[in-house]
Amino acid sequence: MELRLLSDGYFTLDKSFLVYTKYQGQTYEAALKPLLIVADKEKILVETGIGELPDTYRTFHTLKRKPDQTLRAQLQKHGIKPEEITLVINTHLHFDHCGNNASFPTAKFYVQAEELRYAYAPDRFQKAAYIRRFFDAGLDYVPIRGKYQLTDDIILVPSPGHSIGHQSVLIRGDEKNFVYCGDAAPLRENLEKRNIPGVLYRADKALKSIDKLRRIRNAAYIYSHDNEQLQI
Repeated sequence: MELRLLSDGYFTLDKSFLVYTKYQGQTYEAALKPLLIVADKEKILVETGIGELPDTYRTFHTLKRKPDQTLRAQLQKHGIKPEEITLVINTHLHFDHCGNNASFPTAKFYVQAEELRYAYAPDRFQKAAYIRRFFDAGLDYVPIRGKYQLTDDIILVPSPGHSIGHQSVLIRGDEKNFVYCGDAAPLRENLEKRNIPGVLYRADKALKSIDKLRRIRNAAYIYSHDNEQLQI
């Protein structure tokens, strides 16, 4: 099994969105880091990045991306075409995690059922976090409920709190267990200092999810927006 941390560039946001009650007013360049997993016959992508934001969102977020930092260019570096991706895992459906979903029309998408339901709900309070055309693109979603064994070595682990149906990804390796935290812990300090994210569905569940991830043994964590951790 091969793991490759990819890039979809960076986008700016108030850093307080990533750490609760800290960094108000500080602009942060958040890395966008899909993970490519090549395992047996499967080519798996965890997250699809942010893609191209609508103009209304560019008022609040600036995209910074070199030509070789598009997700398509990153896959091309590894000799992979979008149609060769067989499975996509979205930790959740906020716009910065599923922006390129439509680029993989032949893949199956694994998302928690509660996250899918909420993303389509007209009365959700996290309205700005979801851009419907990013996820509602005629794709083959597999709604799952709770912990899910995707392959012999890949387990989807519910980690709600940041969003109602957030999930993290555990990849069992020979020497380490890699944990793609998603936005359960977007930065290293979220996990190491038990600081919950600033954007929340439920704070109590967010803290429980952090503690669940911290209990994983022999873990190497991948933080979804940490701009200092660009390799694994």
